[in-house]
Amino acid sequence: MDMPQKELDAIAAERAKIFTPKWFARLLSGRLSPGDTFWLGNYGILLWVVPALVMLAMLIAIAAPGNLDKLVVVGCAVIGFYRLAILRAQLRTNRATPGPKGWRRAGVVWTLLEAAGLLLIAGVFIFRR
Repeated sequence: MDMPQKELDAIAAERAKIFTPKWFARLLSGRLSPGDTFWLGNYGILLWVVPALVMLAMLIAIAAPGNLDKLVVVGCAVIGFYRLAILRAQLRTNRATPGPKGWRRAGVVWTLLEAAGLLLIAGVFIFRR
């Protein structure tokens, strides 16, 4: 069964709003759905971050070999603190949305563990000297 063009246009218009400054404001304030907050907040953003970090790592490896540890520290710290902001948004949106909470709690724990892991990696690099 084909979708009517009107529905396809509505989906396209909704998708065009994703990853805009206004969308990020809604995400970080916990005004998106719990699913969008978890999946797009944690992993959708990585569609942009990972390629940028890989390109930056390549440029650093060419221009200043031996200095990639600084990129690891900064990258892990920034993404770790970003994950903490997503965690806060998840808590807010989970509280405000009715319905079963089991998977939402699992998402909160998962995001907390990822944030802690990233910040731990950054801390190990900082304090290993």
